[in-house]
Amino acid sequence: MTAPDDSGFTEDDLSGPVIDRRTTVKLLAAAGVTGLAGCTGGDSGGDGGSGGDGGSTDSTEGTQSGDSTASSGSMGGRLSAGWFTGSIDVLDPPYISVGQYFQIAANVFNGLVTLKKDLTVRGDLAKDWTVENDGKTIRFNLREGVTFHNGDEFTAEDVKYTIERTLSEEAPAASKLGTLKPVDEDGVVVDDDYTVTLNFEQAMAPALIYLTRGPGRAATIVSKTAIEEMGAEEYSIKPVGTGPFKVSEHEVGSKLTLDKNEEYFETDDDGNQLPYLDGIDVRPIPEAATLVNALRSGDIDFANLVPLQNLDRIEESDGVSASVAPGVNWYGLAMNQRRDIFSSREARMGIAKVIDNEKFIETAYFGNALAAKGPINKATNWVYREDKPDDQAYDMEAGKQLIEEAGISGESFSILVTQGDTRAAKAMRQQLNAAGFQVELEQVTSSTYWERYEKGDYDTTISGSVGDPDPDQSLYNFYRLPDEDGVWNWVNFQDQQVHDMLSEQRQALDREERKQILQQLEDRLIEQVPHAYLVHQNDIAALSDSVSNFTHIPFMRDLSQVMLDG
Repeated sequence: MTAPDDSGFTEDDLSGPVIDRRTTVKLLAAAGVTGLAGCTGGDSGGDGGSGGDGGSTDSTEGTQSGDSTASSGSMGGRLSAGWFTGSIDVLDPPYISVGQYFQIAANVFNGLVTLKKDLTVRGDLAKDWTVENDGKTIRFNLREGVTFHNGDEFTAEDVKYTIERTLSEEAPAASKLGTLKPVDEDGVVVDDDYTVTLNFEQAMAPALIYLTRGPGRAATIVSKTAIEEMGAEEYSIKPVGTGPFKVSEHEVGSKLTLDKNEEYFETDDDGNQLPYLDGIDVRPIPEAATLVNALRSGDIDFANLVPLQNLDRIEESDGVSASVAPGVNWYGLAMNQRRDIFSSREARMGIAKVIDNEKFIETAYFGNALAAKGPINKATNWVYREDKPDDQAYDMEAGKQLIEEAGISGESFSILVTQGDTRAAKAMRQQLNAAGFQVELEQVTSSTYWERYEKGDYDTTISGSVGDPDPDQSLYNFYRLPDEDGVWNWVNFQDQQVHDMLSEQRQALDREERKQILQQLEDRLIEQVPHAYLVHQNDIAALSDSVSNFTHIPFMRDLSQVMLDG
């Protein structure tokens, strides 16, 4: 047994082919994903665990799950799925900035490892691995005989290419590999066709969590040949991976057709090849009411996301059920600091204080959300605290005074919102107008929304981190300086102290030390008001009674083991 590193893990603890439940829960805690430990089963997703600290110790050579055997439903059939968005614009993993897009991409691609419902880390494209050099080196033994959807064989060179591309092109997900040594300085070493070594500047036990198909993205394996032949633009919407489903057709904004990968390498415990379905027909549906009606009428079998305000309609419907897991997210009123009206902290704080979060939740979500004092969510319970600073707490009188002192009383501005998703924006407009502003809604298509938001062509919008369970993931890209890793800093927030603390918390291997830095960071964010923090939402999917074997891990939509009855 090797000695533990500074994070409390031994090299033996972290080595493959399976990491036991106890160690994985500790890894999840170190990565900020502790909220998953008690909720991976969901309402329709199995038993939620292996029932002990030992977990499963079977090899991952020929099986994906090691979790369950198909016991209901039948092989084949096509799942009709509704995606709560106007369009699915990007499926190239490191460039995905919208969580709903990655829910699709995770069914098209694989990572080096994956996280299963019994909370063990198992091999995905890696069948085994060892952790060496006091936790700074991870050597992966890869599966042989795996092919991409275009027939190319998967090898260690694809791992190197994927990581090198993510970093060299400064893709949004590149920050997830921030502690990796430069690729050309032995950061990624191809030992042979089926062995690859990753070398980090410092020990980073949660790296294995970040290399999963879920929280990953930076190291989700892409096809070099397909990218070169198709070009980056086409690959972005019709990519080639190694996953259980391949993209056969994609009309952006209209439909997305996924067909079974007949050469997929994974099987269930009985040796049945995955996926069970023949394919998935995905339809973007931007209107909440239309999505729910389609599910209730049987036009679709599965909805990836149900807005909280529509949960009651699902629960009251026959033949349809909701699957609920704690949300790993935060939402706030994003105020574009390029606009003079929002350029001062006093102005933003005044706006935050005239917003009654509890009233907003009742109006916008029928009470089905948790009021947010800051961005760190309750699912990350190792760092979450109830007694956060109340700088942004509702106080109409104090808020109006700050607004007057900032010289923005009675100003006019708009809330950018996607068509069909206006309830929250209307509730926000009502409160802001009551505080003396002249606020209008600006409704645009989903594609236009994300394009304008990214370019800073908006006044305000309601947005945030929707599927990043580690505090680093939900803060780093949002609040680093815009020209230094702040790839999602679309509010143009510039604070050197926040920028430095974000870097500092990444280097803190001791969890208690990191916790203190993150809480100080959150205090600073609450005080500086890059967002007026509003809510934390539960993660809700919905499915008809004809759908079985869906395992609900928060914000993941793994459909490889889903079955259809009849």
